[in-house]
Amino acid sequence: MFVFLIRYKIFVLFFLSTLFGLKTITIKVYHVFESFGTETQELKYSTTMTFDTKGMMIDSTIYGHNIPLTKKYVYMTGEDEGLKLQRTYDKEVILSYQFEYDDLKRKVSTTLYGINDSLYWKEYYKYNDNSLMYKKIRYDPEKAINPEMVVGENDGEMIWAEQYIYNKEGTGFEHKELYDNYILTITSYLFDSLKTPIKNKEYFDPSVIFQTIFFHNQNGKKTHEVTTGRLGSTLGSKKYEYDILNRKTKEIIYNERGIIEKIYNTVFDDESYVFYDYYSDSLVNFSAIKETRLDSKGRTYIEAILDGQEKLLEKSVFYYDEKERIIEIKKYDMIRKTSSKDYNIPIRVHTYEYN
Repeated sequence: MFVFLIRYKIFVLFFLSTLFGLKTITIKVYHVFESFGTETQELKYSTTMTFDTKGMMIDSTIYGHNIPLTKKYVYMTGEDEGLKLQRTYDKEVILSYQFEYDDLKRKVSTTLYGINDSLYWKEYYKYNDNSLMYKKIRYDPEKAINPEMVVGENDGEMIWAEQYIYNKEGTGFEHKELYDNYILTITSYLFDSLKTPIKNKEYFDPSVIFQTIFFHNQNGKKTHEVTTGRLGSTLGSKKYEYDILNRKTKEIIYNERGIIEKIYNTVFDDESYVFYDYYSDSLVNFSAIKETRLDSKGRTYIEAILDGQEKLLEKSVFYYDEKERIIEIKKYDMIRKTSSKDYNIPIRVHTYEYN
């Protein structure tokens, strides 16, 4: 039996903000209300994205702000000596994404944490020689507990490896994929008469949530993807089509039985700086239409959502600063009208803050 092990080191681009001055972008989501002619904005959520000195996002944390007021009594000295009631708004971490990159600035992993730093899942990405992603695998590290799947000692350095084990007869081999020294998948191959390896069977560790394989055309555009779930069960697939300018014009979603579930068509009107996304089911019944209008600089200016009868449901308006960065998005609910016919209160306002 012959064993070949190929190891791939991943260089993590984490830096301490106090030493390297990390940059952040904070997106705040407000819900806007109108009562007796007075407009109020209530902060609901915020997302803070942190970037390293090379411009790579290394963290994205979502906070919830609609938490009851904290009441605390403090003792004050001086003219107002005595117990005073302090009230402050709290915020709590809802989700936190952490990203890692290799020396080519390619994202190689994403880790999702919840409340109290609870670990939800970890995701790895693999690339071909043209730096196109061809595989994504997500698993739950808390369930990766089979000692038989551990290879070597984990010294804290994040690596992934591929192990090829050929049988004594020379009729085939096993391909094992390791992540942080833990084997997540094992694929068996047999050689045909031309010595071409043919997949025989595949094993997924119970900790694997899903695995997606991506395929690309000669222009580097993704043409289709296939996803398998726990223990290798089929979850479905997607197919993509493009125009002569390499712009995506169609996305077809298939379920686990290979039947079309949804179709997304995109039509471009280059003269009017607008394009349309049509969402339909397998019977080509239009369920929604998204109309995106661009400004003279090619930036998104207005996004409108219409139903199958082209009735306006939602509208989003984008605003930019002098550096062409998004500073605000106002999202209007066109169904819920206000008392004023000439002014619609936005249901959500997204503000962007750059440090």
